Amino acid sequence: MAERILKAEPDWFGAAQALVEGLQGQPTLDGRVDVLERVCLDLGEALYPGFAKLLAAVDHFGDHEVKVLVADALAQALMTARLPSTRLPAWGAGGFAGLGLGGPLRTNSRNVGPLEFLCVWLVRDVSDEALGGEAFETAATYLVDLISASPRAAALYVDKLRTDASDPTEGLHNAQTRRLIETLAERWASGDAPAEVARAVARAAEADQGVARWGFPLR
Repeated sequence: MAERILKAEPDWFGAAQALVEGLQGQPTLDGRVDVLERVCLDLGEALYPGFAKLLAAVDHFGDHEVKVLVADALAQALMTARLPSTRLPAWGAGGFAGLGLGGPLRTNSRNVGPLEFLCVWLVRDVSDEALGGEAFETAATYLVDLISASPRAAALYVDKLRTDASDPTEGLHNAQTRRLIETLAERWASGDAPAEVARAVARAAEADQGVARWGFPLR
């Protein structure tokens, strides 16, 4: 199968509109989760950043009713463990992926949803292009705002982030990215505006920039 690529200037408005129309065409929440899953699978793991950008476009272009529609679908996806996600190397595996080592170090990977993906992307090389702090703030602001359109979705997502952060064996996060998702969860739960939540996470990442990326994980 030919590898998909994003256009140089994707039609995000058209893509967001198509996604919303697809969701509106489904009479049940589970059917809407099916739509989200199909869109994510169609993009593929290499273009998962495009899925996050698509959700951001829905928030940017959509009215409140549209945001609630998508947020409720994401809430159902969380409730049924079907959140559209990609797989990233566990932190201990990613650093050795280019050394020609086989076995678990190359295959040890974890599922990650759109907001967690942004946090990891901010500090790890998980895409063809780096994610700068300003771009992270823009994307995370949109996603937090979109999910917050449904209080149920926001509560479920905050719980998920807290669970990930408190599980020392889940494997995706080192101490640095764990701090980022903890910051995201706590600032979100405290009622901060989406832009303030995103800015707090970006500042937490900046605070760690002086630490060498090669070496033992932060404690």
